[in-house]
Amino acid sequence: MKLTKFIALIAAAATLAVGCGGDKPEDEKKPTGGATLKADVLSVEVNNPITFTVTAEDGTDITADATIFDKTHNFQEVSNPFTPTEDGKYEFYAVAGNAITETIEVTVLPSIPALPADTNEASTEFKHRILLVDHTGNTCGYCPKMMLALKEVSLTGDYHSKYYEAMSHSYASSDPATSASANAISSYYGVTSYPTLTYNFAYSTSSSYNAEHIKQQIDAQWKESADAGIAASASLATNSVVVNAEVKAAVNNEYRITAWLLEDGIVAAQTNGTEEWMNTHDNAIRQAVKTNPISGMDLGVITAGEKASLAMSLEITGSKWVRDNLKVMVIASAKNASGKFEVVNVAMCPVNGSVAYDYK
Repeated sequence: MKLTKFIALIAAAATLAVGCGGDKPEDEKKPTGGATLKADVLSVEVNNPITFTVTAEDGTDITADATIFDKTHNFQEVSNPFTPTEDGKYEFYAVAGNAITETIEVTVLPSIPALPADTNEASTEFKHRILLVDHTGNTCGYCPKMMLALKEVSLTGDYHSKYYEAMSHSYASSDPATSASANAISSYYGVTSYPTLTYNFAYSTSSSYNAEHIKQQIDAQWKESADAGIAASASLATNSVVVNAEVKAAVNNEYRITAWLLEDGIVAAQTNGTEEWMNTHDNAIRQAVKTNPISGMDLGVITAGEKASLAMSLEITGSKWVRDNLKVMVIASAKNASGKFEVVNVAMCPVNGSVAYDYK
């Protein structure tokens, strides 16, 4: 069985409060409560309909008596269903008698890439990768030591098949590999010293730049078979990368999913670098789906063998980001024994490409 939730979030798009900023048009109304507006989707492709439902406080369906307004486009009255012809973020509210609803948001995507085929529908035996985040910077004098340690780990046995790494360049604003998302991720982990290596979402543990210690941390968290698998596709739009991701559960649990946009090949001299390769920075975090907490969007409970999918849009905001060097890290998490969302698997998806479920 496949459970599909088609949800999208444009990273770095700020939610506008009703009545805030600038001159208010005459037809703008402040929410009064008394009614609730819902859409049948939180994301949709251009030229596909959005159907609205308006419900009174007592649960009565009052959709037929309501008028829907598109706040984003000059507070125009829209039909129900409404079919958007342009991509972007849309904000809607409804008026029904004296009741004015809160604003809701629907993201309209230019195109959602198709997911790759599941080549083994009956299987839930997935290869497992944990998430490593190296909090670093090109002007950080001690960071080359962590770079050397990570390289040693990657060249030891099959360790590099057990994890994916992302580089959070948050040490200095002058670093050409830094970004607002990198700073937010390092802040989430509470990083105050550099370099720091963190593991998954639920762990604030940082390792020294000692390869043996890093391998011990990986061994402690890696599993022979992951609790869930990930399939994804990504496509380049005008100013964003659109990601369609799917999680297939091996273990019954509550799941979340998020995506980070990474860039390879950023050239910047590394302070105290001892080898030439240290001056080229890969896996730099450029953008992330903006959610609180960091673990992403809820997929709900997924039972073993079932799937849930989600569409996300990662905005390209840096004028110097090289589109040909971008890729997407997709991160699935689930509740652990402490009730925190912990990373259960990670996949790396090329832009204008896809990654299928990685079965054992």
